[in-house]
Amino acid sequence: MLKNMDYVYAVYVNKSFSKAAEELYISQPALSATIKKVEEEIGLPLFDRSSNPIQLTQAGEYYIESIENIMNIEKEMRSYFNNLRDQTAGTIHVGGASFFCTYILPGIVQEFKEEYPDYTVSLLEANADDLMKCLRSGIVDIVIDVEKKGVPKAFDAYVWAEEPVLLAVPASYKVNNKLEEYRLTFDDVASGRYLNEKFPKVNLKAFEKENFLLLKKGNDMHQRSLKMCKKAGFTPNVSMDLDQMLTSYHIARNGKGIAFVRAGITRHLERTEKLFFYKIDDAHAYQNMMLYYKNTEPLSKAGTDFIEFLKSGDKPLF
Repeated sequence: MLKNMDYVYAVYVNKSFSKAAEELYISQPALSATIKKVEEEIGLPLFDRSSNPIQLTQAGEYYIESIENIMNIEKEMRSYFNNLRDQTAGTIHVGGASFFCTYILPGIVQEFKEEYPDYTVSLLEANADDLMKCLRSGIVDIVIDVEKKGVPKAFDAYVWAEEPVLLAVPASYKVNNKLEEYRLTFDDVASGRYLNEKFPKVNLKAFEKENFLLLKKGNDMHQRSLKMCKKAGFTPNVSMDLDQMLTSYHIARNGKGIAFVRAGITRHLERTEKLFFYKIDDAHAYQNMMLYYKNTEPLSKAGTDFIEFLKSGDKPLF
């Protein structure tokens, strides 16, 4: 009944269907049909169309009064939330995946607090889809996540850092025996030695008969993994679809499949001999780390300072 109240109110203010339609950027027939639908739902006409300009009926007067009450409540709510936001302007709400919130952001927040002691940073951990919903609804001010396709125009995206993607293969898999010249140990990756050109890149074709662990559709790593396998000439046999890269890493370490992981994950986890790592011979074997924030509403001073701190500091070693 109130779903189309903006249309009804526009006709009331303009005293004309044609002028209201022009203001709303819709056709007059479409507007008339919408008002008619509201009237049918109420069971009474809202406008006396026989008068010029058109006038409200008794039902219409009550409807408009109700709309204006709702508008006043909304105005009071907006004022309350604006005041509340001003009171908490020193708090930045940052969203990230489990890996970021556990291993990356705590150290960054500590450094930020040293430079801006009056600010507080609140962290929210969520999966990729929920993070963007939280940003859209205003639950968080900034999201730190991997690159995404189809980012809404209401969001700004900034490339914060780039991270190589490696293949994490259970050491128990027999395929490792044929690829000794390509194998990397945990220490090779964690120390950064793997970046040396003396360590060759492997063609993914060597793993086409193995089981893969992929992140779920919608995640950049999902599409990136499929593209690399396709270029290598095969479709991966996917044994599990997962939400978090950290989860896929641990499942691979337990011998349950091959995972695509960012190289820097080894800098934050316990050393293991249960995995071998491989550099991938493909241009898609990297992943951008992004900062996302809304461009439809200005960030608070604290949010702007946090963004600038992230942009101007040393690129993180993921």
